[in-house]
Amino acid sequence: MRAVGGGRRTVQGERSVEGLLRHAGREKYPPKYLGWAKSQRTARIINGYETMVMPGLLQTEEYAYALHRARVPAYSEAEVISRVEARLERRAVLDRTPPPHVGHVIEESVLERALGGPEVLKNQLRHILDCIERYSHLTVQVMPTGQHTHAGLMGPLHLMSTEDGRGLVYIEARGGDRYITQPDRVIEMFDLFGVMRAQALNPWRSAEIIEKKMGQL
Repeated sequence: MRAVGGGRRTVQGERSVEGLLRHAGREKYPPKYLGWAKSQRTARIINGYETMVMPGLLQTEEYAYALHRARVPAYSEAEVISRVEARLERRAVLDRTPPPHVGHVIEESVLERALGGPEVLKNQLRHILDCIERYSHLTVQVMPTGQHTHAGLMGPLHLMSTEDGRGLVYIEARGGDRYITQPDRVIEMFDLFGVMRAQALNPWRSAEIIEKKMGQL
């Protein structure tokens, strides 16, 4: 046993606390996503390609609620609240010191999908523009609908370089999510994302497109 601040705490007690924290994480995140969410807190690089919804780190609270309430099969209200709270907590990584390098490629059609209604979408687009202006370590690029063929047609993709330099890839799919750690496959996915970025609009043109979409609402 060890004395701490005049009290006594056992190793068993410490393990119990750790167990509670892991349990809390399982309550907020899908099982396969728990390790990813933990690594993201200290990641050096966070990248993603989105085909259907706004990047999680850039979602507003109202957009996140609309998204989770639209799920089929439906979450319970308690599950919706828990998942949204977890998503909003993850945004803190953008304000971390030192910050991660964050890059997102978003399909243009996502900027037009009014989850929660036009006002929710308008506020969401405004929030993304605010984030672009605020965070010099954030890059957002739009993949134009007119780009009929590009490297991202197989679906959304999430990539990370961890604090210790490991590469990780997370792929969401209806039939089951995949968590990729094999170095050769990770390199392949990072290369694929590099091609996507080259095919997408540059960050300045992308911001103009986002602003234009916002003005149309």
